[in-house]
Amino acid sequence: MSDSLFPYSYCVEAERVASTTGHVRVEPSAEARTLIARRYELEELPEIHADLKLTPWRKAGIRVTGTLHARLIQKCGVTLETFEQKLADGIDRTFEPLPKRPRKDGDLNDDGEIELQLDSIDPPDVIENGRIDLGAVLCEQLALNIDPFPRKPGVAFETALPADETADETVDGRGEGRPSPFAVLAKLKDGPAH
Repeated sequence: MSDSLFPYSYCVEAERVASTTGHVRVEPSAEARTLIARRYELEELPEIHADLKLTPWRKAGIRVTGTLHARLIQKCGVTLETFEQKLADGIDRTFEPLPKRPRKDGDLNDDGEIELQLDSIDPPDVIENGRIDLGAVLCEQLALNIDPFPRKPGVAFETALPADETADETVDGRGEGRPSPFAVLAKLKDGPAH
């Protein structure tokens, strides 16, 4: 993980963790929360922290497990009102140093590419410069959990047509259900009926 991709960094030395289990609480300052909120297009990020357990993994790797907790303010995509949302998500990541040996031909398919199975566990992240950036882990986990189309609880998107208007052409093709978008556009093109 590159530090420049994420608005917050909290690095730990991998050598310190490689031989013993450790616990870390990652909690960005108010200034860092502002930067994170801006990067992920949030109105505000009043609270975010992760309680993490770092344990040795395989020969020289480290496993990071724990929970991300966040309280964020987003703007509803329907009403444009702000609302608060709470997040809690598990973190389970592994890190390994860059392999010293080149990949074997058996690791590659006929096209010279590595094949990954979608249902398999994620491959380990690389320990860069002897450090693990737990701030990047926190930011990435937050970004994966933010709803890109936030909706205030209880708010529903309503169609542009009044409930009593219907069109002949429908989405399901059977003359039932809501009007097709093309039928609505055709009505707009024809103008209001006199």
